[in-house]
Amino acid sequence: MESQTDHPSVQQSPENHRFTPTFFGILLVMAGFLILLDQYLKTEWLSLTVLPAIGVILLATGLNSRRMAWIIPGLVIGGLGFSVMILFGDLIVQSKFTIRLGWAFLVVTGGFLLILFFSLLYGKHHAWWAFLVACIFAGVAYPFITDRLSVFVFLASIFGAIGLAFIAWGFFERLLGLLIPGCLLSGLGPGFYLGFVSNSMNNELVQVGFFISCLGLGWILITLTSRMINPVFLWWPLIPGGILTMVGWGLTMGGSRSSAFTLIGNTGSISLIIFGLYLILMRRGIRK
Repeated sequence: MESQTDHPSVQQSPENHRFTPTFFGILLVMAGFLILLDQYLKTEWLSLTVLPAIGVILLATGLNSRRMAWIIPGLVIGGLGFSVMILFGDLIVQSKFTIRLGWAFLVVTGGFLLILFFSLLYGKHHAWWAFLVACIFAGVAYPFITDRLSVFVFLASIFGAIGLAFIAWGFFERLLGLLIPGCLLSGLGPGFYLGFVSNSMNNELVQVGFFISCLGLGWILITLTSRMINPVFLWWPLIPGGILTMVGWGLTMGGSRSSAFTLIGNTGSISLIIFGLYLILMRRGIRK
């Protein structure tokens, strides 16, 4: 009876899925050939396909072997390659460089989202870190794509996106230590936008009032989301949340009474959205 050691293919199959000098040599030869060919053809785009081609090859190898060690670099290199093509190629014509930069960030975002997706399919550990990175890039991309290059738009977009990432990560992994900063950042994002972007024409008291009220809602959100992963509510965040919300309302009313109704409407609608999401997700969270 033959043992498995008599079959070289059984021993060598794991080696076929490792990074080898031969494999990297083939990639370098292909890259050099494409760049050299572009020098003669003068296409101005063939050299830009080097990184995407390498990324696609790595990704195909990873999908074939179902190994995240190939999929992750493939998606990262491929995403960077396609973003370079958007920046310096003709994929998006007649657009400002800043808008193309925003779309380039969005392409990188898609690459990291795919890392999370394939880690859920093939990985032993779920790559939620990739979802966090994707949200950061998405938050940076929004001001560029919309051509609203303001500091407070950047802060609102980035903090809001990171907050949602931490909430999703903490909910699916059942980690309260991620839900808490996620809720606070989710309050900071709308706070920067409502306080210093949409109300930029109002006085400082109104702006700070909107900001503090949204931060208070972030604390209240901790109480609501805690019920999705714990059998009981965390009631203590309602204390700073309630105080901050009332202080914010007071500042807004003191700064401009006409803005008070807008603040109450915004905070009320956000509260309804938060409570609705809680009702939708609570049952699933309890069963986990």
